[in-house]
Amino acid sequence: MKNFLFLLFLIVIYCGCSQKADISKINGLNGYWQITKAVNTDGDKKDYPINEVYDYFEIKNKIGFHKKVTWQPDGTFLVNDLSESVKIIDKSEGVFIEFTSKFGKHMEEIKTISEAELVLETSDKSKLYFSKVVLNTNK
Repeated sequence: MKNFLFLLFLIVIYCGCSQKADISKINGLNGYWQITKAVNTDGDKKDYPINEVYDYFEIKNKIGFHKKVTWQPDGTFLVNDLSESVKIIDKSEGVFIEFTSKFGKHMEEIKTISEAELVLETSDKSKLYFSKVVLNTNK
């Protein structure tokens, strides 16, 4: 009986830890995101309570682009010509964003995606937490 309970415990832990992001929610990635914190593998946390620079994603059919944009006091964004191509890759072990620019290529795993939250895991297993920015379009 103890062996059965221990095995059941391991299965629950494994299934809870290895759950991959829901690919059907990938269109929720479109829009503006603000980083709120970063946590490295040692558990060290850096909070970002205020940001002027946001991440903007535009994805269609798992392909699109990512830009850094700077918020302006009048509610607009300052945009430059730098962007990264992005491709969503659905693998058995997870859902990944492949970023490609003239400076290089890297991948980050989408650990969580919802209407309000995005969590990405970098190649060194650090986690980046973002909240969706809701823009006030009533001027």
